[in-house]
Amino acid sequence: MTAKLGQLEAEPIYMKIGAFLAEHGLWPSPGNYTLAYQVFADPASSVAEAVKTITADGIRLSQRDADRIIAEHGMPAATAPATAGTDPVMIGEATRQMEEFAAIIETSRAATQSYGRDLAAGAAELEEALGSASSLIEITRSMIARTKSAEQQLTAVRNEADGLKAKLAEAGQEARRDPLTGLPNRRAFEEHYAELQREGAIVSVAICDVDHFKRINDQYGHGVGDRMLRAVAELLDANCNGHFVARLGGEEFVVLFRGLTAAQSAEILDDARERLAAKHFKLRESDAPLGKVTFSAGIACGTSRAEEVPLARADALLYEAKNGGRNEVRVERI
Repeated sequence: MTAKLGQLEAEPIYMKIGAFLAEHGLWPSPGNYTLAYQVFADPASSVAEAVKTITADGIRLSQRDADRIIAEHGMPAATAPATAGTDPVMIGEATRQMEEFAAIIETSRAATQSYGRDLAAGAAELEEALGSASSLIEITRSMIARTKSAEQQLTAVRNEADGLKAKLAEAGQEARRDPLTGLPNRRAFEEHYAELQREGAIVSVAICDVDHFKRINDQYGHGVGDRMLRAVAELLDANCNGHFVARLGGEEFVVLFRGLTAAQSAEILDDARERLAAKHFKLRESDAPLGKVTFSAGIACGTSRAEEVPLARADALLYEAKNGGRNEVRVERI
């Protein structure tokens, strides 16, 4: 019984918070939610008094007013982070907070809906027992109307929160993807490697570098260079199917071979190298031959120990391949 009473006492606060955010057109951020909660949970607080002063004459609380109150009282920021599209860490934190907020809203909406059904059923019973003129019935009907209104407002807020969650998820994916090739970027590679380490997986790490890429850019322009990078990315991704391929930057790519030794990984990468060297690229503009395009690579052994990513060892092997004449894969021997 105590738990049920506690739930019923908490429900009006959630209902009021949803209605407050909708009424003032405030973004459903953790900061705005905290502000609204403070207003209803502690009406005598300085936060509630500040809000009351601004809205005393029926004026809506603007986001600027909310931000000022939040800042003055040391609460979390109210607005969406300006760098949400570029900082995956911030995106992840915002997504977590939004999921918590959405869960609260959904719980409140479901509870309000159930409460409204109970009120409607009770009103019908009262009307049958006491007659339609009863003041108690009128009060109950008024409560039903207000409950339905709160439920609609909570549904609107929930839908907005769902939309924001989807946008945050999309921004998080974009922040981990290379815009030129469509491959995962360096940050995504580092996160994936860290996950494999936590799992205790055995991996090999390969760094691939397009040979004489600067000459391609200088001779044919960056547009041709970009098309070449996309072609190499597609070939590596297709040939290393089932393994993690990412672009480190420039003309460098990295491949994580899970569950394979460096020697086994070299067989797959050598095949990709030979396929690339056998292609006959032509300039799109003139159909003139572009010449042979190759890459060099170095492959280092990864372990399940919490050590530094073996990029430095793979990079040293890559330069050995470059100095040895290029179009070659060098493998770490242990």
